[in-house]
Amino acid sequence: MIAAMNSHCIDCSTPFTITDTEIQFLQKIAPEFDGKKFPIPLPTSCPDCRLKRRNVQRNEQCFYHNVSAVTGKPLLSLYSPDTDWGKKYKIYTHEEWWSESRDDLEFGREFDFSRPFFEQYQELLHDIPYVNLIQVGNENCPFTTGTGYCKNCYLINCSENCENCYYGKLLQTSRDILDSSYVYDSELCYECFNVRNCYNCQYLSYSQNCTDCAFSENLRGCRSCFLCTNLNNKEFYFLNEPLTKEEYQKKVAEFLGSREGLSKAAELLKGLREKRIYKYANVINCEASTGDFLSNCKNCTDCYDVNDSEDSKYVTVGVNVKDILDCSNMYLKPELSYQVLGTIGTYNVHFSLYIFSSQNVLYSQFCHTSANLFGCAGLRKKEYCILNKQYTKEEYEQLMPRILEHMQKTGEWGQFFPMSMSPFGYNETVAQDYLPMTREEALAKNYQWKDPDTKEYKPQTYRAPTHIRDVKDDILKETLACEKCGKNYKIILQELRRLRDISFPVPALCPDCRHVRRMSMRQPRHLYDRACMKCGVALSTPFSPERPETVYCEKCYLEVAD
Repeated sequence: MIAAMNSHCIDCSTPFTITDTEIQFLQKIAPEFDGKKFPIPLPTSCPDCRLKRRNVQRNEQCFYHNVSAVTGKPLLSLYSPDTDWGKKYKIYTHEEWWSESRDDLEFGREFDFSRPFFEQYQELLHDIPYVNLIQVGNENCPFTTGTGYCKNCYLINCSENCENCYYGKLLQTSRDILDSSYVYDSELCYECFNVRNCYNCQYLSYSQNCTDCAFSENLRGCRSCFLCTNLNNKEFYFLNEPLTKEEYQKKVAEFLGSREGLSKAAELLKGLREKRIYKYANVINCEASTGDFLSNCKNCTDCYDVNDSEDSKYVTVGVNVKDILDCSNMYLKPELSYQVLGTIGTYNVHFSLYIFSSQNVLYSQFCHTSANLFGCAGLRKKEYCILNKQYTKEEYEQLMPRILEHMQKTGEWGQFFPMSMSPFGYNETVAQDYLPMTREEALAKNYQWKDPDTKEYKPQTYRAPTHIRDVKDDILKETLACEKCGKNYKIILQELRRLRDISFPVPALCPDCRHVRRMSMRQPRHLYDRACMKCGVALSTPFSPERPETVYCEKCYLEVAD
């Protein structure tokens, strides 16, 4: 039997444990070339630092005006035209990147055994073109990233199979969603957070199977509930008290339409959240699994935002994944992956970024429908390539052992891409969302940091009416200024129509500040040991022992749930 071992992180000195299951997994996925197996070294960084190193490669929220390297025409891009660390990137539109005229192997090169691999690979990354936004199979979604198979969507990310959705993150198989995050199998939702199978709800969070509910949290199977928490299968409830239909409608009407009513409802909801009982974690229909925001999982350990998955550990954002370790943003049946970010439909992919419908890939990025790649970037429908140079199967099998032996000597084998290889500043990336740092802290560790643009925002001269009934179509031509950060933003037609339908006021915050407000509603992606505050049983929970919330185990929580 393989024994677990304790270690200390080389990045932050935090002690961490490498379990026997992890050791067995690394043995299982060790690649073999020309009859020789290459064991993957045990991790030298703690799980948090490994997460940080992956996610510094992913920008979801910061868009920039750039130009096409092909035509010089303006485009929206994840990549700034002017980085504080002096690197420029060659940006293509989606159509230009996928064009048949683009030669995938144009930048191919021989492996240089006198130099470290990462040094050579970074040079390749500086030469290749980058697609302006990360998209797969979308229709009319030009201003989205990290999206797949979506239609008519705007400024959403990390989303699949959605239609008519605007301003959101992690929307799955949903339609007509506005200003919401972590929404699954739902329709007609506004300012919702972590809801599943919900219809026509507003400011609803941590709820399932609800219809026509608003300003509520932790509801199950409810209809027409307003300012309620911890209810099951209720209808026409206001402040957790039953009313007649007529009484309910009269109460709710007092809050709708105006900013004053919205603020009053939000303040009452804040008080309800402070008083309610919390389940130890958002874990639904799972077996032998730990983490938060898990549903229909089996044997998933220390995982977050994962659905319909099994036999995985240290996964952050995954849909239908199996047998993967230390991965993020993995979708649609990826299997056997280690230290990977951003895949759809992959098998046996390790130390890579943004790999789609591919298999047997090592240390590569932005590759589609390919197999047997090492150190490649931007390839489509290729196999047996190294540093974007084509080889025969026999040549590939003979060269790979030499390369991995070289990486063993340089200490690179088993390490993820260095932080310095990210095209983004730390504060532009998901790493800042999960593991925030100040500018001073980041620069002290030699991380890249993107200072804000020096442009001045336009002051808001137009004053939006406080009640939605008084808002005219001319607002669509106006430039608004965020009440919190001053950033300019616009109201789009689809947004205005939806706000009128549900009788909610025009937002006073920009989309970025609205996103930050929603994301503040969730706990950190970290587990703590604490006890149930009713029965004392041991818990593994994202609620730290110092937090003020009342936290119960699942058994005690179900006993008190209405």
